[in-house]
Amino acid sequence: MVKKMDNSQLIASQLIKKSFEESLIDNNQAIISNVSKFNQMLHDYFEIFSASLILKTFDLSDEELEKGIVGSGNDGGCDGLFLFVNEELIIDDTPIENIKKNPTLDIYIIQSKFETSFGESVFNKWKSVVENLFSLESFQGKDFSKRYNNDVLEFFDRFHNTFLNLITKSPKVNFKFFYASMGNEVHINVHQQADEMVAKLKALYPSPNTSVSVEYIDAQKILTLYDAPSKTDFVLQISETPIIVEEEKEYIVLANLSQYFEFITNENKKLIKHIFEANVRDYQGNTTVNKEIADTLSQNGSGEDFWWLNNGVTMLASGIDQKSTKVFEIKNPEIVNGLQTSTEIYNYFISKDKGNKENKEEVRKVLIRIIVPNNEASRDSIILATNSQTTIPKAILRGTDSIHREIESYMKTKDLFYDRRKNFYKNEGKPKDKIVSIPFLAQCLISIVLKKPNYARARPSTLLSDEDTYRHLYLNNKILDSYYNAALIGKKVKNSISSLGIYSISEQSDISFYVMYVCSAKIASSVDISPEKLSIIQVEEFTEENIKRCAEYVHGKYQSLGGNNTVAKGTNLIDEILQDEYIKKAFG
Repeated sequence: MVKKMDNSQLIASQLIKKSFEESLIDNNQAIISNVSKFNQMLHDYFEIFSASLILKTFDLSDEELEKGIVGSGNDGGCDGLFLFVNEELIIDDTPIENIKKNPTLDIYIIQSKFETSFGESVFNKWKSVVENLFSLESFQGKDFSKRYNNDVLEFFDRFHNTFLNLITKSPKVNFKFFYASMGNEVHINVHQQADEMVAKLKALYPSPNTSVSVEYIDAQKILTLYDAPSKTDFVLQISETPIIVEEEKEYIVLANLSQYFEFITNENKKLIKHIFEANVRDYQGNTTVNKEIADTLSQNGSGEDFWWLNNGVTMLASGIDQKSTKVFEIKNPEIVNGLQTSTEIYNYFISKDKGNKENKEEVRKVLIRIIVPNNEASRDSIILATNSQTTIPKAILRGTDSIHREIESYMKTKDLFYDRRKNFYKNEGKPKDKIVSIPFLAQCLISIVLKKPNYARARPSTLLSDEDTYRHLYLNNKILDSYYNAALIGKKVKNSISSLGIYSISEQSDISFYVMYVCSAKIASSVDISPEKLSIIQVEEFTEENIKRCAEYVHGKYQSLGGNNTVAKGTNLIDEILQDEYIKKAFG
C-alpha cells in the first residue's frame, strides 16, 4: 500500500513540479505532455533545485550550480559535489596559491531523490565513496574510471589537490553530507548507516580541525529553505544624523559596529560575499594592517572610537531610501573599499561569539560613505579608482571596461541580460534563459571565433586573463551584434542539447562548446569565423534539428576518443573535427 503524503509533502512536491515547468523554455508543452520524459527530467531538476536551496547562502550563479551537479549514473550516490575554500567556490582552474593561513575547506556532498522516503542504500554508496575516493591512498592507487563517472573523479582529484596544497596552512576541513527527499521521517537503520559512514571518514581525517556532518532535507525543510529570504534589500541603521553631501546621491554616516555587522551578514551570521565583489582585492589575511585593525577592535573600552582610527568603508548603491532619520534602505549595495575593515569587524564579532545583549552594548562606530553613481561609467570609474592601490589581475576588472557596458546595454534592447555584476539580473527576477554571464559569453566567443572549444571547456575562470585573447575578442571588436549572436547561439545550443534528454549532464558540459563551433561553421560555410562573420550569421538556422545533428556528430567523435572530460579539454577532438569534411559542408 502506497503511503499517503502529508500536507508538507504535497505542497513541496507541487512546488518543485511548478518550478520545473517554469524553468522549461517557453513552457515546453512537448515535454510537459510526455509523462515519462517529464518525470525523468523532473527527477534531474530536483538535483539542481535541492542544491540551490542547500547552497542558498553562497549566492552561486546558475552556471556555478550546474557545474557541481554530477549525478548521471556511476555517481556513487553523489548528485552534487561542491568544494569551497573560505566560502569561495573552487572549480577547474580556480587559483589557490594566494590563500592565507588557516583556511576553511567546506566539502558539500548532496544526494537528491524525488521520492517519499530516506533509504539506507544512499549511505551504503557513500561508505564506498569514503573508502575509494576520500582515501588518498586508494584514490591514487586504483583505477575507478569504470565505477565512477568523470565528473565525480574530477571533483575528488580537485579536492585532494586543494587539500594537499593547503595542508601546510593548517586548514579546517568540514565534510557536509546532505540527503534530500520528500520523506518525512528517518528510520533508525538509516541513522545507523550514517553513523558508520561518519566514523569511516573521521578515521581517514582524524585531525581535530576536521568535522563530518549529515543533514536530512525533508519536505518541511525544503519549504523552509525555499521561503527563507535572500538578502537583497539591505537595511542599515546608523548612530548619528547623516551628513548629506548631495540629496539622494551621497551620504556620510556613522554606524555602530554591531549594526554594520548585521548589515554585512545573512540570517546565519555568514559574511555576504557578493556585496564585496566590486572590491577586487581579496581579504589579505594576517597582514600588518589587518593585525592593527584587529588590535584596535579588541581594545574596547580604550576611550578611542573605532572610526577615529580607521578610514572606514566606501559603498556604492543603485538607490538609497532614507526610511527615517537613522534608517536607510540600500538597493544593490557594493562595498568598493573597506573589505579588510569589514572582514576584521566580522571576525571580531564571530571570534568573540557575541550574543545580542553584548552587541547592543557595543558603542563604537565605523565611518561609511554611501554613493549612488550617476551612471554605469561613473560606477566603474569609482571601482577602478578605489582599487588602484595594489596590483590587481586585469581579468578581475574586465567587467568595468566600457565594451562590457555597451554589450549590456545592447543586449537589453534584444531581451537578453548581460550579467556584468554576478547575479544582478537573477536577483532582479529575470528569467534564467535570458541571463548571459561574462564567463559564458567568453566561452562562446572563444569556441566560435578562436576555434578553441577545448579551451572554453577547460578554463572557465581564467579565460580573460590572456591579454592577446582579450584584445582580439573585446578591445578590437566593436561589433555588438557579434556578442549578441554568440550569446544567442550559446543559449540555443545548450537548451537544445539539454531538451534532447539523451546526454548526461557530464556529456552536455563536454560537447556543448564543440557543438556551438561546428554548427556555426556549417551555417557560416567557413571554418574561420571572424567577429564580422559572426555578426551576420543566420541565427535562425540554429534549429533544434541542426543542433541535434551536430550534437550527434560531435558526440560520436568524442566517444571514439574515450568520451570523458580529458578528451573535451584536450586538443585531439578539435583537431579531428577541423580535419573532417563534415564541418566544411553546409546542412543539406
